[in-house]
Amino acid sequence: MITRNNITEVAYCIQTTVDAKHNIPIDFKVTNQNDSKAMGSMVRRAKTILQSKDFTALYDKGYHIGSQFQYVDTHQIEVMVAIPNVASHAPDHNYDLEYFTFDKVNDCYTCPQNQLLKTNGNKYSKGKGASIQKVRHYKTKACKTCPVYDKCTKSKNNGRVIERSEYTEIIEQNKIRVDANRDVYRKRQAIVEHPYGVIKRQWGFYYIMTKKGINRASADVGLIFLFQK
Repeated sequence: MITRNNITEVAYCIQTTVDAKHNIPIDFKVTNQNDSKAMGSMVRRAKTILQSKDFTALYDKGYHIGSQFQYVDTHQIEVMVAIPNVASHAPDHNYDLEYFTFDKVNDCYTCPQNQLLKTNGNKYSKGKGASIQKVRHYKTKACKTCPVYDKCTKSKNNGRVIERSEYTEIIEQNKIRVDANRDVYRKRQAIVEHPYGVIKRQWGFYYIMTKKGINRASADVGLIFLFQK
């Protein structure tokens, strides 16, 4: 499977759902895919196991994928996913995207220089695999005569172009939840990493024994997790 930075390893990825009160796994799934596609299915399984949607699921930034946020939202489950670092900055950080205001009613952005960036309405595909998404471009002709052009963009010809994903609104809702519940989110590692610490450090299960096929590997992992019950 592909791990971080497109490195390929002979491995499986174990997804777990862990109870916050007792640090006991209530569900696991052995896969050969990375975390980017896992959040939605694990939340759906948790909803089925608990027979309830009244819970909050915490995830690290590896699960921060727009399509997964949308899938979880259809199941009416609240999640808090760590926010990745900003992919790119303006030459002057005071002109980063966070300082542009979006007007949902008129479908436009206002930049720090009080200029409107508008879209032509076309949607463009961006990304690949689990991260593929539709985006709209927002820009303005005012960039050409803007006194802070070099502070706002590195583009030599096109001026500032903002990409707005089809998932932007739901991703922003996640950020609001995380920012408002920092103390809650800080508990994530203590909850979900604790079982792995016990399994690896105390019990010595640094690898599984039955590697011939995902079904056998899943049985092996299942027996390990049963010990924690």
